[in-house]
Amino acid sequence: MRNHNPVKRFFALPPSRKRAIEAKCAECMGCTEDHLEEGFKREIRNCTAPHCPLYPLRPYQVIENIPPK
Repeated sequence: MRNHNPVKRFFALPPSRKRAIEAKCAECMGCTEDHLEEGFKREIRNCTAPHCPLYPLRPYQVIENIPPK
């Protein structure tokens, strides 16, 4: 079974920049290693903290204006 908790995944797998950003954003939205906040992906996507250094790098963003193939 896949681990969907970014905080737990960060500590379980070898560290990477992507996992660190996912874990920090999830932690900011209330997730911990033992608790997964319901709707955390939506909350990260709709983050209202543009002053955060990770704001432009946050995961789960909807990419717009991609031309069809």
